Amino acid sequence: MPSPPSISELLQVAQATAVSAGHLACEKWYQPREINSKGFRDLVTDADFAVQKLITDRIRATFPDHGFLTEEDDSDLPTEGSIIWIVDPIDGTTNYSRQQPNFAVSIAATRPTETGYEPVAGAIYDPTRDELFSGGQGLGATLKVGKRNLPMQVSPVTELSEAIISLDWSSSQNKRHTTLGILDYFGRETFTMRAIGSATLAMAWVAAGRLDAYYNLNLKPWDLAAVIILLLEAGGTITNVDGGTLDWGVAGSNCLMSNGRIHQSLLDLIRLKAP
Repeated sequence: MPSPPSISELLQVAQATAVSAGHLACEKWYQPREINSKGFRDLVTDADFAVQKLITDRIRATFPDHGFLTEEDDSDLPTEGSIIWIVDPIDGTTNYSRQQPNFAVSIAATRPTETGYEPVAGAIYDPTRDELFSGGQGLGATLKVGKRNLPMQVSPVTELSEAIISLDWSSSQNKRHTTLGILDYFGRETFTMRAIGSATLAMAWVAAGRLDAYYNLNLKPWDLAAVIILLLEAGGTITNVDGGTLDWGVAGSNCLMSNGRIHQSLLDLIRLKAP
């Protein structure tokens, strides 16, 4: 019986597959596309399905006994295994559907636990900038740009007045209303705000020190799985918006992630607005 793959091996597969998937997304970038609605304020394109199939086919060819949790439904995929791959083929589909270049491929290898999943390796690839953000448990986090591998660390910012905060909108009307209220507090106390329309890309930028924090009330497991390992290996902090343990393995998770240095200050602002 073959030995289980190491974290390094899982990371290498995640990295290579994310890059290939990103290239396919770019090939389809200017082609006519089919755009459908999965629900209220929730789009999917034919490219999402094509990219996801490339990812799952590549991983299954290497690890046929592994399972999957994917954003796009696919009843042919196994859901159980010693490793569960959590996949978002195109995060930022709305941007992608309008040819706005803020989108990313997200792939994570996780170990199933009694309460959910434990991320051990993850890769987030931004194909329009050719930037690969990745990390493995105990291996650190890196940003690969061309042939350069740069270590990732969260920012050194300690004051809200110097902080750049990112957020994204929920499709839920009530959660969007709450986000607008929080935005009022954040906007008055921080340096500036950004909403780039791709949760995984924004959170990867927190891990890389480009942003200082990210806030979202409605994230899915495939939004969070890869970036959790990146952020922790880069020295950041991630909780729910009450400051408790993030229950990221369920749909609709709320999340605050930061460089750790401004985390409590942001939690204090959120509590001022809490209903």
